[in-house]
Amino acid sequence: MNDEAASALPTAGSDDVLYLVDLSNFVFRAYHAMPPLANALGEPTNATLGTLNMLNRMIEDYRPAYLAVAMDSPGRGFRGEIAPSYKANRPPTPRDLIVQVQRCREIFEAYGVPIFRQDRYEADDIIATAVKQARQAGLRVVIASSDKDLMQLVRADQVWLWDAMRSKAYGPAEVRTKLGVGPDKVHELLALVGDSSDNIPGVPGVGPKTAVKLLDQFGNLEALRAGLEQVARPKLRQSLIDHIDDVDVAYRLIELRQDAAMVLELDALRYGNPDTSRLRALFTELQFTRFLDMLEADDSQPAEPAPQPVIEMITATSAEDLDQLAARVKETKTLALVALGPGQEPMRMPLTGLALSAAVGQAYYLPVGHRVLTAVKQIDLELLRSKLGPLLADPDIAKVGHDLKTSRVVLARHGLTVDRGRFDSMVASYLLDPEAAHKLSKVVQRDLGVQLTELEQLMPKKRKGPKLTIEDLEIDTVAGYACASCEAVLRLHQQQSEALETAGLTSLQDELEMPVLEVLVQMELVGVQVSPEPLAQLSESMAVELRQLEQEAFKAAGRELNLASPKQLETVLFDELGLRATRKTKTGRSTDHEALEAIASAHPLPKLVLEHRAVAKLKGTYVDALPKLIHPDTGRIHTHWDQAVTATGRLSSKEPNLQNVPIRTAHGKRIREAFTAPEGMLILSADYSQIELRVLAHLSRDPKLVEAFNSGQDVHVRTAMEVFGVAQDEVTETMRAQSKTVNFGVIYGMGPVALGKRLGISRKEAKGFIDAYFERYGGVREFMERTLAEARDKLAVRTLLGRRRLLPDLRSSNRVRRAYAERIAQNTPIQGTAADLLKLAMVRLAKPVEEGVRMVLTVHDELVFEAPQTQIEQVAAKTKAAMESVHPLDVPLIVDVGWGKTWADAH
Repeated sequence: MNDEAASALPTAGSDDVLYLVDLSNFVFRAYHAMPPLANALGEPTNATLGTLNMLNRMIEDYRPAYLAVAMDSPGRGFRGEIAPSYKANRPPTPRDLIVQVQRCREIFEAYGVPIFRQDRYEADDIIATAVKQARQAGLRVVIASSDKDLMQLVRADQVWLWDAMRSKAYGPAEVRTKLGVGPDKVHELLALVGDSSDNIPGVPGVGPKTAVKLLDQFGNLEALRAGLEQVARPKLRQSLIDHIDDVDVAYRLIELRQDAAMVLELDALRYGNPDTSRLRALFTELQFTRFLDMLEADDSQPAEPAPQPVIEMITATSAEDLDQLAARVKETKTLALVALGPGQEPMRMPLTGLALSAAVGQAYYLPVGHRVLTAVKQIDLELLRSKLGPLLADPDIAKVGHDLKTSRVVLARHGLTVDRGRFDSMVASYLLDPEAAHKLSKVVQRDLGVQLTELEQLMPKKRKGPKLTIEDLEIDTVAGYACASCEAVLRLHQQQSEALETAGLTSLQDELEMPVLEVLVQMELVGVQVSPEPLAQLSESMAVELRQLEQEAFKAAGRELNLASPKQLETVLFDELGLRATRKTKTGRSTDHEALEAIASAHPLPKLVLEHRAVAKLKGTYVDALPKLIHPDTGRIHTHWDQAVTATGRLSSKEPNLQNVPIRTAHGKRIREAFTAPEGMLILSADYSQIELRVLAHLSRDPKLVEAFNSGQDVHVRTAMEVFGVAQDEVTETMRAQSKTVNFGVIYGMGPVALGKRLGISRKEAKGFIDAYFERYGGVREFMERTLAEARDKLAVRTLLGRRRLLPDLRSSNRVRRAYAERIAQNTPIQGTAADLLKLAMVRLAKPVEEGVRMVLTVHDELVFEAPQTQIEQVAAKTKAAMESVHPLDVPLIVDVGWGKTWADAH
């Protein structure tokens, strides 16, 4: 191809092309091209997202065989020695850009892309050196940058410059079109013109067009220097004579060095081995949802599945097959089990099949409820119950599983009782690293290096008609998937048991988490009684309230609008009413909860919208949804308890999520009125009082805090006395409320900005509260400092009972991530210990204090029971005593108990 031919990049997927990314160029251009963006923690993300978009476009469109990144080194390097004025006037890099450069570096590292950087050399020199070595190795090169300095490296059919933002390729012809000279003259052109951004002076009066004419006339700088008298225009001639030495300096500054101390190793440059777990963590932190979805899509369809372990897969279809399996189970005294069925709700899930494994290397699949016509007969449930029921119920047979609770609930619904579980690989994964992915396929891939087939991969693609479920798949297809999954659980049992022992987590699993699992199984099976009539009445009254709020909002806005439309709301608030937008997103000015709260005092409309949203959310999430969740067979609601979600150890629930039912609002009270006791029973609530503050007192051993709890003093009043320096009888309700916020703010690592927002005071006032708190509670300050120091040393923190949370970001170079990890390090021992104590109480009360008592709910620090009405006072006293004595602390644990016909009455 000659210089005048149009250029195109090499064919996508070519195996002889190296793509070199100029990181600074990517990030800087993205920073100025993208609107301001930030994640929930306030970390800026616009340049990071823009850079990732360009990287992703390059990977998708060109499928690079080899890929590397070049970075600038700090300072002005050797060019600052050539000319002290070099880059001297350049303004400092914005702080929000510095953070994002580091983030982009982390993303490239997670993609497995080598990053080249050398002291005293700029990224352009790194790229020039890499181009030289790549060409010597027989590679073609695409430089991903828009920097015109790099155009001097372009060579026909060998080196291209690619502007990722505009998707434009530059070969020699494009360089000539843009600059007026070919790549071989770019260096000299730039020396004549100079570069004001880098403080490289050119020749006054010489712009790009004049420089091109001079180079066309003389051929090169050497000839120009020798023939200055031949320049026709006197003023230009004199300017060249006066500044020719500056041209020499500029030439040296613009020259790209090709001698950086680096070696291109082709194997290391080969692209295609991203660290998906690290990318997932990064995209989660940055809230890059689209890229998270892309990761999940890639994970579900691996290009080259990892080798599968060789196992014997047996589809059991007869009594003889079941007898053979039973004999194997009696021999090994171990049984891994996975119940399979369509849907996510265990209490409504039909049993499609059951996978069982008694020994590594072998697994059975028992088809029960497939809907396909097949020659393979299925196992009758009655036969299954008679042959395997006794083994499942035998306490001497160790049961293991992954999300064993779900399998046990499904089986119990089909008349198969599984006696207590011995090991759950999902729970083990959660204990080892609570913030890792705990899906079976992810755990198996991470811990065993084996790629399991996902159920979704077995479903036919692009099929019209109703969506297929596992019931519609061929038995042989499901058997392979089920047996591989079940046998992998046994392998995990061996591997994770050792890891738990090494991490000092075995007792936490055996004595707390697995017993809690037993309690949760029973709670899911029992459920809770909910009466639809009060909810129907509440739904009607809330509908009226929503219409009233809507009319008030229309009046405040000056016109009608759709309150659920962010775009319409944005127009009214910021364009028509002229309110100040506090935050922007990639689609416009934010109207989320935080943004509306920030402007709620400036106009009535934001507050009305917030009220409307709150009522609508409660109505949709609970009031209208709960009646639909009442089970047709039991007449009760069976929430699904999640044991491996929250990093602090707290339980969560879904379908429905009962953790977010408001406690102290009128709407919350009316929702709780729908939770009722059966005939002859009452609802008993047992709620730990200020458990996190009591845990803080115990862990910190602060004398003032310990004394306040031991003397029965109101701890918020005591804090008000300390912070405000007043006597107890001088503490006002406002002082107590502010001190309560400060007390809990300390636990949650709340800084002056967040505390100021919560109290509606200035940052300076909030900082004064926090400083006064730590001055008076020196033991708490010392505990926080000691905890953080130990966490930095071990990159982890533990609760009183030994629960662990890994915190690698304590050593992150990213200030935002490091600060977040520091807050987590300080509050996890407190929150996690409180969660552990509640779980201990659940285990203690798994055996009812009186006959007929049933635990039905746990919400935050509260346990809820159904108890016989005739024994309620006795049950309440015994429950309170059991919970208050669950673990010795330096301060008393206090439990508030109450009872009534409804959950609301019990408070």
